[in-house]
Amino acid sequence: MSVIIEILSGLGAKGPAAIVVEAQGKRLLLDAGGALHPDDTITWANNLNVDAVLISHDHIDHIGGVAELAENVPLYCTPLVAKALPHNRSWLPLPERGTLEVEGITVTTGQAGHSLGGVWLHLAVEGGVFYSGDACFESRLFPFDTPPTARIALLDASYGSYDQPQVRCVQAISEFLYQPLAFPVPETGRALEMALWLAEEADRRQLTLAIDPVIRDNLAALLALPATLRRPGLDHSIHLLLARQNVYSPNLQLVCDRNDTPEQWPDHHLLHTGYLTPDRRAELAAGEISWQRWNVHLRASHLVALADQLDATQVVPLFTQFSDNELNAWHRLLSDRLCTAQRFSANSRLVTLSCLGSFACPQ
Repeated sequence: MSVIIEILSGLGAKGPAAIVVEAQGKRLLLDAGGALHPDDTITWANNLNVDAVLISHDHIDHIGGVAELAENVPLYCTPLVAKALPHNRSWLPLPERGTLEVEGITVTTGQAGHSLGGVWLHLAVEGGVFYSGDACFESRLFPFDTPPTARIALLDASYGSYDQPQVRCVQAISEFLYQPLAFPVPETGRALEMALWLAEEADRRQLTLAIDPVIRDNLAALLALPATLRRPGLDHSIHLLLARQNVYSPNLQLVCDRNDTPEQWPDHHLLHTGYLTPDRRAELAAGEISWQRWNVHLRASHLVALADQLDATQVVPLFTQFSDNELNAWHRLLSDRLCTAQRFSANSRLVTLSCLGSFACPQ
């Protein structure tokens, strides 16, 4: 029996994640992303009929659309991710690392290296369908687990053909530390590892530091998990950071990303390290804020390495633009494995591209 994959949202642009995998007479929704920008609306959930929902992690572009789904549809996520669900939304537990049956389909999960409670998803159908959600090999804090092989790989390509290693990103950020800075960050993602790094830099440079209480709570939640769910050798540093008192009017502030406008930080310069909304891009162009990436997604060579590790024959780069330049880059990187179809069958050699013509995806 064939597998039909329909990418409702997340193909050809940075946008909400929503993918339906239809197999064995069941339809599973992978992620339920919400709008990235305040004025945007999502349409992927209109008239949607699925048997179950699997959520990879709790960032808004992967979980923010849950409220649009029918309340009676079974929803699976890890316990830490469940904290971000709408109030009173029922849910069933995904293991942080393990296997379970969802509507008769074997689902395997593993650590994705991106965020607290976040996992990748592997469906044991038609040689395997792997969905990375957002993923990263380079996190200092969150491990990335080796997945089973999969014929089809739906991979986080948020960074496009970018391939700068994390060590160079960190070095570039350190060059901003001569001035008072505020870092707005997703509270369950890069915030946790940046907190550790900033504490070390503050001590080394004799700077003062304050960390948002929510970020502290999430570090404590990570520390409460089994030790195998975080990188080894960091527990002592986390304990020291949690015992550290915030300083009034510090040089460095690590804050939740809802506090992300210059008006909120009159005594600090804002340094963003991730995705910028149109408003933030305008502020950057005007010199009102600064930006330097801290890697939390798969960079290009790591995406190819993961596709090789999976032994995938069809690879769909998600959450990235398909400009002519980027598409040419993906052709070079993924060769005859590249698939940019919005809807395709696992046993079909020829798929229809979304707004791009056609391209052969070999079996």
